[in-house]
Amino acid sequence: MSDKLVALDRLRPLMDQRAVLFGATILGRGIAPNWAARALLDIYNEKGVFNNRDDDLESLADGLRRRFDDVHVETQGCVALFHAR
Repeated sequence: MSDKLVALDRLRPLMDQRAVLFGATILGRGIAPNWAARALLDIYNEKGVFNNRDDDLESLADGLRRRFDDVHVETQGCVALFHAR
């Protein structure tokens, strides 16, 4: 997750006080996907479509909180949804 958070370091200087950063990411750890989702995650990671095997909610939330004052993160199934300002 740390290499992905570098993108936030590049975006943050471009944001003014009213800007809101939002997004979603599929988590690779700390989730309980069913067998079909696990198989799909494995295939996509092997092909290089995803690089999320070590991504977890805590690392995402911590990375956002270190960079922004107002952070909201929630999960829906295997996906983390977030917004920050």
